[in-house]
Amino acid sequence: MATIKLLGSSTALNSATNLDNATMVRVVNTNAAEQTVTIANTVGPGNGGGISGTVVIEAGQTEIIVKEPSDTIASVATVLGTKVARY
Repeated sequence: MATIKLLGSSTALNSATNLDNATMVRVVNTNAAEQTVTIANTVGPGNGGGISGTVVIEAGQTEIIVKEPSDTIASVATVLGTKVARY
């Protein structure tokens, strides 16, 4: 895994957010069950947005999600997102 630099505080993903226009987000599932994380584009790919989709994060897992700055990310309150960059 690549080394990352944290660029902000962790935020509960129970509300859709673009995490200050992040392009890389460290997602941690603190729940005891798997959770779905949704990435949604707010503008179409032709205008700089990404592709909408979902990812399932297992209990206790950490993942790095790469997204476009305008794309939002959402899940439940026990899934936390942090804006990061490669270091």
